[in-house]
Amino acid sequence: MKKILFVCTGNTCRSPMAEVILKNKIKWSGIKGYTVTSAGLSATDGDKMNAKSRLALKQLGIKGGAFKAKMLTQDLLSKCAYVICMTSEHKNYLEKYVNQKKTKLFSASDIIGKDVLDPYGQTENEYIICSHEIERLCNIIIEKLFEKDL
Repeated sequence: MKKILFVCTGNTCRSPMAEVILKNKIKWSGIKGYTVTSAGLSATDGDKMNAKSRLALKQLGIKGGAFKAKMLTQDLLSKCAYVICMTSEHKNYLEKYVNQKKTKLFSASDIIGKDVLDPYGQTENEYIICSHEIERLCNIIIEKLFEKDL
């Protein structure tokens, strides 16, 4: 199984939404051989997904499930085939920690042409807009997985 890891800062807003959305899209598409997880550069292990992120997922018709945040570790990084960061800044930070011969490192900007900015502390509408950007990101990832081009 190849592991796809989404990374953001606190692992309560963006990367959990990306994890849940991509898991669902992989299941719906019938793609096999991938697992999806997420972590944060400054996460507190065990934190719940942000309530506004759950609401944004609900607007997409997706349930958030029993999510618990986790801090990104070197061990987790070493087990991933793909690491997809929400911002170029996250990617730049991780470049020195990722074995790029073994793990492909991307930012959202590499895939959709722009970073997925943190909605933390903003309105529900900003979370919904963020979830749409993440859904677009996940749609492109699914296309690339089908084409075996990720």
